[in-house]
This record gives sequence, C-alpha cells and structure tokens, in this order.
Amino acid sequence: MIEEPDWSQHGIGSAVSPRFLQLFASIIMTQNIIEYELQICVALLLKLDYERVQMLTAELSYQQLVALVSSSMLRLNDPASLRFREFKYLLGKLDEFSKLRNDLAHSIWMHAEKGPGQPSAQRMKISSKRKAGLKVLKEEVSEDELETYWKKGHFYIKELRERVESTLA
Repeated sequence: MIEEPDWSQHGIGSAVSPRFLQLFASIIMTQNIIEYELQICVALLLKLDYERVQMLTAELSYQQLVALVSSSMLRLNDPASLRFREFKYLLGKLDEFSKLRNDLAHSIWMHAEKGPGQPSAQRMKISSKRKAGLKVLKEEVSEDELETYWKKGHFYIKELRERVESTLA
C-alpha cells in the first residue's frame, strides 16, 4: 500500500511570481464569470427565471451559450442596427478572451528566460498534428499583459450585458 506523506509538511512553490499566478488564476475565473453573465443574458432575453435558465444552460459550453445569446439578440434586433453590430463586436472580443484563457490553461508554464522572479513567465505549447507534425511554441507573457487581458474581459462582458439590457428597455 502507498503511504502518503504528511501534506502539511510540504509547501507550494513556483518558478513564476506570485503576482503572475494571481493574474493567471483571475483570468481563469473571469472566463467563468463571463459564462455566468451569458447565462444571465439568456434569462433576460428569453424572460426566464434563474432556476429555469440554469436548467437550460448549466451544461452548455461557452460557444453554445454565445450561440444562444446571439440567436436571441437576432430575434429582437435588426442585424444592421448599431446595437447588434456593437453586440457582435463585443462577442468577438469575448471570443478572444476565451481563446486566451484556453491558451493559458492548456500550456506548460515556466520561469522567464531571464530566470525566476521576473514579472513574466514563459509559455510552452506542444502540438502534434497529422499534417503539420510536431510544433513547439514558446513565448514570454508579462504580468502587465495578463492584467490588461483581465481588465478587457471584465469590460467587454459588462458592455455586452448593457447591450442586452438596452434591447429590453
């Protein structure tokens, strides 16, 4: 039988800065907030109470939530209207945020090339595709970049919800 150690005697360490880890986790959590806000938009647009919207959307992916909100907005807005064009623009920005979140979550992270303790970290993404073969992507990501991405995610979902609410006003 495997005997586990006393976990209270083991610390948590990382080659990347605590600030980087904080921003990284905040972006992951912001994607969850965005998906929750999309559920609220569905509730508003379809005039559903919270429990019903949860029954309908609890297992939907981000893309499925976006499709449902978009279809609902199309039903209530002219596709050529300024409101709907702004809505589509905001969805595009939220798609960019979702891609960033996926890039963060599905990468290997290590200290910056300059060494540990830097205000950045290095991301490595390895893929192997049938037609392209093995690819290794390495890029440096700064704390400032992550903070800006976090701010954008919160800004764009707030703006999107305002467009949804103005549709109903």
